[in-house]
Amino acid sequence: MEWMDRDDAFADLTSGTRFVAGNATGTPNTLLAGLARRALQVRGLILRSGLLLGDLGLEPAVRAGALTVRSWHVHGAMRRLQREGLVDYTPLRLLDIPQRVLAASDVALLRVGPPDADGWCSLGPSASYARRAAETVPMVIAEVTDDMPRTYGDSRLHISRIDRFVRSETALPTQDPGDLDVAGRALAGQVLALLPAGATVQLGIGKVPDAIAAALGEEDGDAPPGLIGLVTDAMLPLIERIARAGGRVKALEVIGSDALMRWLHENPVVQMADSQELHNPLYLARVPNLVSVNSAIAVDIRGQVASESVAGAVIAGVGGSADFAEGAHLSPGGLRIISLGSTTRSGASTIVAAHRSEDTVTAAHHSVDLVVTEHGVADLRGATVRERRDALTAIAAPEHREALRAS
Repeated sequence: MEWMDRDDAFADLTSGTRFVAGNATGTPNTLLAGLARRALQVRGLILRSGLLLGDLGLEPAVRAGALTVRSWHVHGAMRRLQREGLVDYTPLRLLDIPQRVLAASDVALLRVGPPDADGWCSLGPSASYARRAAETVPMVIAEVTDDMPRTYGDSRLHISRIDRFVRSETALPTQDPGDLDVAGRALAGQVLALLPAGATVQLGIGKVPDAIAAALGEEDGDAPPGLIGLVTDAMLPLIERIARAGGRVKALEVIGSDALMRWLHENPVVQMADSQELHNPLYLARVPNLVSVNSAIAVDIRGQVASESVAGAVIAGVGGSADFAEGAHLSPGGLRIISLGSTTRSGASTIVAAHRSEDTVTAAHHSVDLVVTEHGVADLRGATVRERRDALTAIAAPEHREALRAS
């Protein structure tokens, strides 16, 4: 194992080279800065990425036209660049990353922990596709960071799979948990009442899923629901309930605070897993009573869900929602739930007569079982278009119901 200077690791990479970056808390910020610097020298470099966290340092190279970025999850500074037409959005379900992204990449940029005595590095809190990238992309450059938690499950990568090693100059990208709002707590109570006995819950990212997780952690009893997919700070009380009951949690990504990363280190309660397992509907179908709970930006009165863009500006991605919803549909006793507050921060209704023409429908009307707001539950299973309209109007904010009925 030989160390390279960051810029030297990119020195022989020429115009047209296609890169893929690690995800979420595994964002390789040091390497992305090196990539941007190299792009300004040779131009014509291409980066494919998902949810990137931390200070990326990509903007100067993107604005100069030296670096093309194609993202399947637009987040943070990427949102502004995408609105300006400088970042290309790729609608992509996470199950398809190996075939659609990794197979078309020349260099993988990853963040790993230092190797152990046997040469194994930890991928820590981000296991969704990093190991598979190292196994399939021709060249792997890894930044090695001392603050990477060592995790259990499918999260080890041997140094023999890594071609170039760079010392990380940036801390592990973390996020402080936000406060839970009143509407989120009321909504969480609605969702909890829907969970079948023996449920395993998948929760998306955001304030509403965090509120649901917090409510599940506060419940009494010896039989907590299982948890699968994403882990955040808000989920810790629920995970501790699961651990006391002798269970474990399967996670693709862990996103949260420094405290969460310290808790995660060498904690066998969380077992990391690859996307080809946990985003695979054929695997998920074998999980009984799987309940997929995802948030949305808006739902129209037919039950069509928009969760990628606002007024045409992409703010997220398809993510794993389609994969989990499909798995929940096939799971015995499974449920597909969309949960959202009934109004936006400005007071506009999130239950709408029709989506804007510039926005994308992320989930079709036939792929949702229940829509939940703080005002109640709309059961769309087997419902006619007229019944859907009535049920969804009934859970809209009271001040918007008359307009929806008249639409």
